[in-house]
Amino acid sequence: MADLTGKKLPTVEQVEAIMKDWGKCSVEEFADRFQLDKEVIEATVEYLHKLKRASNKRSISVMACYRNDQLESIVRCAGAQHGYM
Repeated sequence: MADLTGKKLPTVEQVEAIMKDWGKCSVEEFADRFQLDKEVIEATVEYLHKLKRASNKRSISVMACYRNDQLESIVRCAGAQHGYM
């Protein structure tokens, strides 16, 4: 994973947009669209690939959206809102 110290991170809404539009836009297009570094988008996609579909939406912990302003927690929160954990 790239060192993202000091880099602007995406919002939950931006991560949701990446989830929705993945395959329609390139990493570079997302970076331009959200004014983020390419490395941040690549790391976001890497975390998205680690999410798993929840078999039961109720099984997703309410703590999934506890954010500590790290990329992993932002991605986890966006995923939880769409049935991933």
